[in-house]
Amino acid sequence: MTSQLEAPGLELLLDEFEVSATVHRLADELSERHEDGVVLIAVLRGSIPFLADLARAMSIRSVVDFVALTSYTHGAGRVRMLMDVTTDLTDREVVLVEEIVDTGLTSAFLLSELGRRHPRSLSICTLINRPARRVVPVELDHVGIEIPDRYVIGYGLDHQGRYRNLRVLATADTDVLAEDPDAYVEALYGV
Repeated sequence: MTSQLEAPGLELLLDEFEVSATVHRLADELSERHEDGVVLIAVLRGSIPFLADLARAMSIRSVVDFVALTSYTHGAGRVRMLMDVTTDLTDREVVLVEEIVDTGLTSAFLLSELGRRHPRSLSICTLINRPARRVVPVELDHVGIEIPDRYVIGYGLDHQGRYRNLRVLATADTDVLAEDPDAYVEALYGV
């Protein structure tokens, strides 16, 4: 569902019910694929809402762990791990949970790092796939939705710390946000 909201450059990508349906579909896929349980590893901070809803919707046993990375800065070409998982991944089914896969740099880095822990399997589950910005090819095993090259806020995705706690996903105009980071607060928090 894409609908115009009462703010310039703002469009609702998924409403609360569509987000929930997408998360439940992914939870069903993961539950079916990993009948004996799974380790879900989320990238802090944006993945937290998605991970929480995904884990609750799954019908299998799951262990949850987290990693934190430095932000990818254009031109630097790399990220660093600030916080590592504490779970032993040896011979375990492991799923990397991301709110959005964009350039693929973070995903490729984490697949490499986590692969060194000798998991039985290692896959990616992402709520949003934005392939137009892909720099590094990365295989996505479970995808909620695919979007064009648009800036997304809500449901874990923020702009300067705002909008992360929304239950919806929306595309936003970066020029509008650059001028006023709170430009969409009224329109989105009334949804």
